[in-house]
Amino acid sequence: GMPPGPTEIKYSIRSVAPHIKCRMMKKGSVLIGYQLLGIKVNFFRCVFSNPATQQEDIDFLLDEIALMGDDSHLTLISEVSP
Repeated sequence: GMPPGPTEIKYSIRSVAPHIKCRMMKKGSVLIGYQLLGIKVNFFRCVFSNPATQQEDIDFLLDEIALMGDDSHLTLISEVSP
């Protein structure tokens, strides 16, 4: 078939954050929001309002996003890659 165009790649990349969020919710490890950045991509948006938040909490969050997205983004991108 035809190689994917910019539109297909853009929509595939946009689906990464929702997919990662879904995986974290199913696992029960993190509940975090994401937001569309204009017409570009979704990004995670997090506000820490608890003054007891530690560096370890933030590290866990980032590690969990990386873990849940490690194989999922490759799968999503490979679906539209030539």
